[in-house]
Amino acid sequence: MKVFSLPKRLLNRALVYAGLFGIIFQLTAACYAWWHDIGLQAGWFLTLLAPLLCIASGTVSALQLQKEPE
Repeated sequence: MKVFSLPKRLLNRALVYAGLFGIIFQLTAACYAWWHDIGLQAGWFLTLLAPLLCIASGTVSALQLQKEPE
């Protein structure tokens, strides 16, 4: 069984980091809005698709821009 590890190529690793930053930012913004009783849009969770796509582009071999060495 393969344990999750970050990609070795720079571009793939940058995509994973950008996706993780995007998820943390979106969840922080949602907590801030909840704390200050600001209403969110009905489909706010759809904003998580872009960071998840970045993470998938960096980790899934079929979506990687730079192929990882085996």
